[in-house]
Amino acid sequence: MATGFAQNPVSVIDSLDIEIWPDYDRASVLILLTGALPGDTQFPASVTLPLPEDAQLNAVARIDSKDGDMKDDIFSSTDSPGSLTFITSDLRFRVEYYFPYTVDKGQRSFDYTWLAAIPVNHLQLRVQRPTSASTLNTEPAAANVVRDGAGFDYHIFPARAVPAGQPFTVHVDYKMTTAQFSATSLPRQNTGIQTPATPSTGSGINGALAAVVTGGLIIIGALIWQITSRRRASNLRKPVAKQSQEKFCGNCGAPTGEGDNFCSSCGSEL
Repeated sequence: MATGFAQNPVSVIDSLDIEIWPDYDRASVLILLTGALPGDTQFPASVTLPLPEDAQLNAVARIDSKDGDMKDDIFSSTDSPGSLTFITSDLRFRVEYYFPYTVDKGQRSFDYTWLAAIPVNHLQLRVQRPTSASTLNTEPAAANVVRDGAGFDYHIFPARAVPAGQPFTVHVDYKMTTAQFSATSLPRQNTGIQTPATPSTGSGINGALAAVVTGGLIIIGALIWQITSRRRASNLRKPVAKQSQEKFCGNCGAPTGEGDNFCSSCGSEL
């Protein structure tokens, strides 16, 4: 791990989507970072991102290029204050963490700042308005507000390039009418909203694969039983050797005449 970390540090992030979800499933701000590295990245690659010192890390995962699933089987470290470092073998990654906001009665506010030692070619930021918030304001103001299929309003900022060492800060304040979290308003069968990660480690067999394997074993067992049964039946049809000179049909065992070319019982050629 130490060798991979030293040999291939990433010098640029090609694209980074930052989603900010306040009061989503707990009384804090959920940050979702979904990024992509340049196509010529050498693996294993080490990536260092800013991480608030009061953040609670929720997930660090690579996005598998084969199946698109998030896999948390990568090395990560928060030993350096204010940063997260991980080593990945895929171009795409996902990082999730929570950090606190300020509360003043029903009013909540916080500042989010992106400040990294490496540049981002294409950074897109979106702020989700809590479903129980009557208002939500940002500074600077968002370029657009869009409602998605799950009923969430997103304040969307223009995509931009962010040089290394240059901060990008957004201030958010909103007023809650109730203490209900946004996640509780989702339909139970909803699939149109990106939820916080439950990354896969790639180990084990899922239910669908287990069913296929079980079905295959049943079919193989049935074929073996059928073949064995046929062999037993064939063995039973074979005649027992006799001491006399009398001839018998090799197929059905019926006695045959000395000049017969075909069995008079089953018709088999003698």
